[in-house]
Amino acid sequence: RNRGWGQGYHWLLCLWKLDLSRMMASGMRAAALLVLTASAVQGSDLYGYHNNKQKFFQPAHSSTFQLVKLGNVNVTFLDKTNLLGYDGQDFVQLGKYSVETRLGMITHCNSANFNDVDGIIGFGWANQNRSAAILKTLTQQGRPHWDIDQPGGFVPMPRKFAFAANEEVGELQLGGYDRASTNADMVYVPTTSTTEYSVNVQSLTFGGIELLNWKDQSRPNAIPAIFDTGTTCLVIPDSMLGGRVTDKPFSKFESIMTKGMSFYITIDGHLFEIPFQFWWQKLNDAPCVQKSPKGYDGILLGDVVFQSLVVEFDLTKPHKPLIGVAPRNPLYRPVEPGLSDALKIPMIKRSSVGVFVEDPHNKKYKHGVDHVPVVMNRPRTEYFCNISVGSPRQHFTVLIDTGSSTLAVFARMPPEHGNLRVPGGSEERERREKEEKRKKEREEHRREERRREDRGDRGRGHERDRDSIFLQTKLETEGGAW
Repeated sequence: RNRGWGQGYHWLLCLWKLDLSRMMASGMRAAALLVLTASAVQGSDLYGYHNNKQKFFQPAHSSTFQLVKLGNVNVTFLDKTNLLGYDGQDFVQLGKYSVETRLGMITHCNSANFNDVDGIIGFGWANQNRSAAILKTLTQQGRPHWDIDQPGGFVPMPRKFAFAANEEVGELQLGGYDRASTNADMVYVPTTSTTEYSVNVQSLTFGGIELLNWKDQSRPNAIPAIFDTGTTCLVIPDSMLGGRVTDKPFSKFESIMTKGMSFYITIDGHLFEIPFQFWWQKLNDAPCVQKSPKGYDGILLGDVVFQSLVVEFDLTKPHKPLIGVAPRNPLYRPVEPGLSDALKIPMIKRSSVGVFVEDPHNKKYKHGVDHVPVVMNRPRTEYFCNISVGSPRQHFTVLIDTGSSTLAVFARMPPEHGNLRVPGGSEERERREKEEKRKKEREEHRREERRREDRGDRGRGHERDRDSIFLQTKLETEGGAW
């Protein structure tokens, strides 16, 4: 997240994480911008990070928590933000979906960027066997490489989700998209990569003037555009694209910028509008259009686009992902935290005084797309939603990131971290007894989930706790390291 542009973008981080995913998949190691390595935890103090709510995951309070490995989390972001911690395993609640999964437990942070944020949940896809992408855990019956089988009665989520927003709130739709939120049916286009949510853009006009003036009109021309919830504005290149265009797109926009005009973007031959009220920031009385730095000749489609369009991310076939795009219905209002529609899960954005999410009430729900409320901060730089972790549930507000598959929450150290022993003799028997106890507690948790479902089916309909959604995305390599 680079604060140098004044908008809180973390798109460079996202791009690097995507490149890192490719390197990890091919056995290469990261060397510079984003570093994911195994390292010893440097204590539990959160230097530079202020959690005024003192909200941390308490492993000792969860009967189903399992310690995977201490000192296994060391994440350094582009702006030098560093997160340290350990790997854990527990039950996570995302909307109506409850799954057992692994996740990162953050015990150290050196940056104010995470102030009053409880963690991060990435909706990126990583198909490795030990990938901690929450989408992978939510959409299959178990994780055999972790020896995890989900509770009986668990129905995997369809491998797709959608995102919609207006000026105030947003909405994460799990398992598909809500047709009521769009003015037309979805148009589906293939992604340009299996590791990022990017599409081909052939044309970008402003006020009827083409910003992508291709020199060679005799062949197809396009540049990549990435849908990213972590980007605030419309980000367009300010270069000659290697000599492929006659003018620099951003510079040309600056020279013709006029209030009241719309952008029109052509994605794989389909035309979509980005109206003036979405790309113009009322708060700052300035355009929310930025130029991409040198080295990236592509477009980033951020919050201004999610206000204009409903975007569906369809990974039904992970080797051939699709992006669905449709105009947003202006009469459709995303669900807000605390409202009674149990299908909807709100997202939020950070306010000027902190991040607050009202816990939704328990209400009846029906099968179908699960709507997760999303709220945004005042300058519309970050999206957040609720999740819960553990048994009983502990509730958290986490940053949403479609540019990564990282899942982690701020946490205290496990209760016995200072007294770890080498198994053997009576200690081995003690370890086995504790493991058996944890196994019984997990089985009881699963039986309780089934009893809740049975009670709901017999009379009152399915009950659900819409308090939170927990996303775990821990990039694992050999030995389970990040």
